[in-house]
Amino acid sequence: MSKRRALVISAHPDDIEFGCAGTICRWVDDGWDVRYVITTSGQKGVQDARQDPDAFGRLREQESTRAAEICGVSDVTFLRYMDSEVVYGPALLKDLARQFRRHRPHRLVVMDPQSLPTDMFVNHPDHRFVAQASLDITVTSGTTAAIFPELVLEEGLEPWRELEETWIFGPAGGPTVVDVTATIERKLDALQAHVSQVGEWDVRTFMKQRLAERARDAGYDYDYAESFRVLSYRRPQPEPVRTGAA
Repeated sequence: MSKRRALVISAHPDDIEFGCAGTICRWVDDGWDVRYVITTSGQKGVQDARQDPDAFGRLREQESTRAAEICGVSDVTFLRYMDSEVVYGPALLKDLARQFRRHRPHRLVVMDPQSLPTDMFVNHPDHRFVAQASLDITVTSGTTAAIFPELVLEEGLEPWRELEETWIFGPAGGPTVVDVTATIERKLDALQAHVSQVGEWDVRTFMKQRLAERARDAGYDYDYAESFRVLSYRRPQPEPVRTGAA
């Protein structure tokens, strides 16, 4: 039997490490085949107006690849959209549908599409557009042959209709809580691989406080937790039909 596959789609190179890397480490430990698709290369995530975006994007891809390796993920695809210029539309939908059909996930992990997920957070437009497109392909171009038919006719990528769950991550979290106590250090090591972003910031202390609060607020006695909204497409099995006398 082939491994169970999970596909994580993010907007920027460090989104996964901030949002769900502790959970990803758990899945890898459990034998899941996890792959990443990162839409931009974070080319403009720097406070230097003179920085060359292409060169900075290459640096961030290297950081992201290293972070994935720390979590046990070796399959990372960069779509190389320009940071802060992602637009929802056919091009994005087609590119994400291609990856969905190529990787054929049983579990899909996407970002939160809400504009205001909490009272203290404005969601980046790249996050919103990538998140919405990632959700939309599960009911359109990822699963239906007549949408972008060239994906079948020219690229041999058949629709994938065996997705079982979609996990949504972001600052708002959700009711599905994952104990990441055993994987917190690997998550933080992966996060610190993004040297261009965390710099001298004590990100370990910040994230530990945040994930401890998430566990406590959800009513669990875990030391650290990540949480998600999970959509399940698995239909419950029907009750067996009983015949004959009781």
